[in-house]
Amino acid sequence: MAAIDHLVVAAPDLDAATAAVAELVGVQPAPGGPHPGLGTRNTLLSLGDEVYLEVIAPDTEQPEPENPRPFGVDGLDGPRFVTFAVHVSEGETIEDVVASMRASGEDPGEIMSMSRVKPDGEEIHWSLTYSPGGLPDGASAVPFVIEWGETTHPAEVTPTGCTLVSVSGTHPDPDHLRVLYSAIGIDVSVEAGSTVSLEAELDTPNGRVTLR
Repeated sequence: MAAIDHLVVAAPDLDAATAAVAELVGVQPAPGGPHPGLGTRNTLLSLGDEVYLEVIAPDTEQPEPENPRPFGVDGLDGPRFVTFAVHVSEGETIEDVVASMRASGEDPGEIMSMSRVKPDGEEIHWSLTYSPGGLPDGASAVPFVIEWGETTHPAEVTPTGCTLVSVSGTHPDPDHLRVLYSAIGIDVSVEAGSTVSLEAELDTPNGRVTLR
C-alpha cells in the first residue's frame, strides 16, 4: 500500500544542519526551497530509488507563520531525525493509506495541497497529510503520507551517492506500531522504549553511518 518516501531531519538552523548531514554522509544536500505559509525551508539528498532525506528548518526570509512551524523546529537545539513520510504505491490513493492508518488507530491528519518553488524557478505541487504544530514527544514514529502526482520525485533530481538501508525506532507501545506498519506495508523495526526515537542506517561515501 505504501513505501518509505523520505526521512525528516528537523533543526533550528538550516545551514548548520545541512553541514552536519554533509559531514556525516559525505554528500552535500542541495537547496530545496521555501514552504510558503509554514515558515520553513529545506535541503534534500537522494537515498536511492524514490526515497530521500529532507533537512528542514525555519526560513528567516518568511514572516512568522500563524501556526507553529512543522516538526517542532522552533523547539530544537540541534538537528534530529524526527519522523518520516510514506508515499502511495501504484494503484493506491492517499485516501486509501489514510483510511488504513485510521483503521489501525492512528490519524495522520488532514490531506492538504502543498507547493514550493525550486531554485531553478519551477513550481512543484504535491499532497500530504498534515497536523499543525510540533511533535508531542519530540519525534514521531507514525509517518505522514505524501502523494507526488505528476511531480518528479525529489530523489530523481537531488544529489546521489547514499542509500537507505533500514529505519528503526523505539516506542512505549511497539506492538501498536507493528500493526500500523503491517497495515500499510512498510518495513520498519520498532522495539520497546520509554521514549519515541528513530534512527536510520545509510550506506554513504563515508561508509555505513547511523542517522539519529
